[in-house]
Amino acid sequence: MSAPQHRAGPGVFLLLRRLRAPLILLLLVYAVAVIGFTLVPGRTPSGEPWTMGFFHAFYFVSFLGTTIGLGEIPYPFSDAQRMWATWSIYSTVVAWLYGIGELLATLQDPLFRRIAHEGRFRRSVARMREPFVIVCGYGDAGAVVTRELTEDGIGVVVVDKDAARAQVVEVDDLTTSVPALQAPAVDPEVLLQAGIGNPACIATLALTGDDAANLAVALNSRLLAPHVLSVCVAHHHRHHAALSRVGADHIINPADGFATRLAEAITRPSLRVIYESLTTQSMTPAHAARRVPGGKWLVCGYGRFGRTVRRHLLQSGMEVCVVADPEHLADADERHGLIAGNPLDAAALRAAGIEQANGIVVTIADDTVALAVTMLARELRPGIFTVVRQSEKTNTPLFEALSPDMAILSGDVVAAEVLRVIRAPQLSYFLNLARREDELWAHALLLRLRERIGDTVPDSWSVTLDEAEAPAPWAILATGYALSVADLMRSPDNPAIWLDAIPLLIQRERGKILLPEDTARIEPGDKLLLCGTPEARSHLRWTLQDPRALAASIAHTAPAASTVEAMPPGVRGEMHG
Repeated sequence: MSAPQHRAGPGVFLLLRRLRAPLILLLLVYAVAVIGFTLVPGRTPSGEPWTMGFFHAFYFVSFLGTTIGLGEIPYPFSDAQRMWATWSIYSTVVAWLYGIGELLATLQDPLFRRIAHEGRFRRSVARMREPFVIVCGYGDAGAVVTRELTEDGIGVVVVDKDAARAQVVEVDDLTTSVPALQAPAVDPEVLLQAGIGNPACIATLALTGDDAANLAVALNSRLLAPHVLSVCVAHHHRHHAALSRVGADHIINPADGFATRLAEAITRPSLRVIYESLTTQSMTPAHAARRVPGGKWLVCGYGRFGRTVRRHLLQSGMEVCVVADPEHLADADERHGLIAGNPLDAAALRAAGIEQANGIVVTIADDTVALAVTMLARELRPGIFTVVRQSEKTNTPLFEALSPDMAILSGDVVAAEVLRVIRAPQLSYFLNLARREDELWAHALLLRLRERIGDTVPDSWSVTLDEAEAPAPWAILATGYALSVADLMRSPDNPAIWLDAIPLLIQRERGKILLPEDTARIEPGDKLLLCGTPEARSHLRWTLQDPRALAASIAHTAPAASTVEAMPPGVRGEMHG
């Protein structure tokens, strides 16, 4: 679907309309001055009468208006001509000053500057040929997503209704140029200007703080470009159903993400390290899995974050007591474990049993209050495990100074979920499957990652075993020869060395294989999810493209004579070559 044609050059039309009066005045002054010089009589040096021709009059007024003053031509002027020249000098200079003033005023006019910026924005988007995403909302999450995607080589177009945020894009330290437009993303015309009809557009990310706006973006995206991936943030659970109905492919709830990460840190700490390594890339597999205590926990605040955290902690087998202002508890479904009071009041925390609690979660949206509650909790219960919700990234220095055991920025939670969907769509599916496993499974996987990847921040990527992306294995599989995972996981320049990567998932029409073994068979059309070092990713791409490299890997994996004879003739030829 292509975007509609916009009117060409609205800035030019606005400029001409604003300069209409100065231009008319300038033309009239020049016309009167030229005609006057052709009518005012003069005399030649011999005393004969003469009048200036039209060409000489136009030439003289042209340099006269710029105050250059080349002298009287072609003969010395009479007094009448000098009087007319004096009038012409002042009138043309005044006309020029008026015109230049109006021109500068128009160039500084906010409307003209906006039109000019929109024109540059549309041209930048129209020139994009590589895959790109449209980020609607350049808050904390939008800024992180934009930075990470540009570093991955994926183009980004930003739309935000806040002018300050849209302008920040131009000064942020991004690896590539990112077009940004200050406009409401709920306007379908804005999405069209942002390039949703461009064939290179792969996704729209509705990351605004307004669920209604995110719903409108999802609906507009589905109607304008049904093939484009739609990822939306929903801060309230009641909006999930509506987003699903309008066709949002992925719905991200920051409260659920916050609570899930906390629950995993308590029940499956190894899985949390894996999650952070593969999504936010703030950890490596070499990081130790931090033990978070179980037992009794306090939750301060009972908004959407507090309710969600309480539910997840209860599902994880924790004893939970909530401390919140009475108005926040008015519509609570049940009163058990709820203490009405100000979390900044020491008496309320004591009534909730902070002296016996092992941990406290502060979900209050106001960062200043959240920090104060955390300090009070440490004073009343030294050594208590503190988890704090951070709402604004600008307050990061304060949270670093307080140094809670866990500080979870809402924007980072959203950004991590978005990045795992965009970077490797299979990664989201894998992590959902991994959450069904226990800590022993997660710990075993973490040990494998440490052994193979070490302290390197891992990349995650997907490979589709088809003719376009993997021609070398595709040609072999087409002959009926059975390839294994091990055949792909060796270094192309030295098959004796394993790639620093681990296959996480094989997805096919007839099912899936979670953490496939080296002996697992691969089939045409399989989608393989891997994680590993950037070098391993590059080497695997080499193996998938080069039949000789793949043949060498097969020979090293299965060197038995009978196995070699069973290989396709083309593979045997590559081996002998």
